[in-house]
Amino acid sequence: MGIGRKQVAPAQHSMCVCPDQASLQPQPKISGNGCPCRCCGAAPPDITVANMKKHGNEQTRWVQTANGRIIEYYVYGATDDWERVLVQLNGSMGSAKFFSEMVSMTSVLKEKKVKAVSVNLPGHGFTSGEPNRRMGDFAKSCVEPVLMAEKLMVDAGGASVPLMVEGSSFGSAHANSVMWYFQDRITHVHLHVPALSQDIAKELGLKPISEGCKCDGDLVTTCFLAPKQWMTCLPCCCANSPMLFCCCSCMAPLAPGGADGLNKLPGYAEIAEAHPQMAEKQFQASEVMKNHSIAHTLANGAHGMIYNSLLGQLYRSWGFHPFDDIPVAKVERMKMMVSYGIKDPSSPESHGEYMAEYYSKICNKGGQMFKNVAPEEVEGNEKGGK
Repeated sequence: MGIGRKQVAPAQHSMCVCPDQASLQPQPKISGNGCPCRCCGAAPPDITVANMKKHGNEQTRWVQTANGRIIEYYVYGATDDWERVLVQLNGSMGSAKFFSEMVSMTSVLKEKKVKAVSVNLPGHGFTSGEPNRRMGDFAKSCVEPVLMAEKLMVDAGGASVPLMVEGSSFGSAHANSVMWYFQDRITHVHLHVPALSQDIAKELGLKPISEGCKCDGDLVTTCFLAPKQWMTCLPCCCANSPMLFCCCSCMAPLAPGGADGLNKLPGYAEIAEAHPQMAEKQFQASEVMKNHSIAHTLANGAHGMIYNSLLGQLYRSWGFHPFDDIPVAKVERMKMMVSYGIKDPSSPESHGEYMAEYYSKICNKGGQMFKNVAPEEVEGNEKGGK
């Protein structure tokens, strides 16, 4: 693609990277649920530069948007001499910091001359939470400001910088938002254990995603004594907003410890041995997941984790159709990969199967699906897709 380190159009120079505390504008206030105690649902704290630095690393960056929201992100891989750009999006209970700490990943990105940018989802780490957001707004509200700040919108000639995008689990839905919003620029997509919105699943006759709270953003932004709160929440396991916040706040400190179980998974030792960086103890995948993913996403509190569990808010409808709203003529030039597992309650297997079949018909030679094969074995179409 040859984008490299060219100078960019002047229009991209308006977003300040890593403003200091004194330069920050007032952050938008999020309504709590009426409780005076934060651990039971009072409004979350403001994000501070000191905390971002304390919990971040050398790759940590942040911007503040025009409406006062903070977006935390990480830049790694081939940060100087680069040829392609990859946007990576973490799943639930995960942080964008994770990608920048995975040495086995960052070393390959450098070798392939890929500049990677991972953006923390709203409420994760130190990106401002948005309890009433829609999935379709993510690319415009969070990714576009980061690309503007990093001068990755257009090159010196005014041409759009091509993008690759990868999202895992909850992040795959956000990757769909990026794919839709930047559909003229996307060249490669990896959807890892994806799930579709409930309205699209119903339209396609698929079992909808069910892991999470059925409520919408009103659960965490209106008084818990209101009748609607109880009528809405009684069918859920949380019963009411304060109980949900209290349970999650108490459990949050214990959550990172769950990553220790990765070491006990079948094949983990073989994977560690196969990766030189792990074998040489340059990093331990379970420790990265524990300290730089789960712990980091909760570093500013459990509010974001709760906001992002509201299926009625984020998965009832995305605000765009992932298939009808991206013309086939654009999809057929993309290189697509869909990875999905079996018996996954948060990302139903049928959703992954449908997406794999849909994109295979468009992007592969003769519409053939290539399952569990090396990338070089996949035969693409004549339009550049694969």
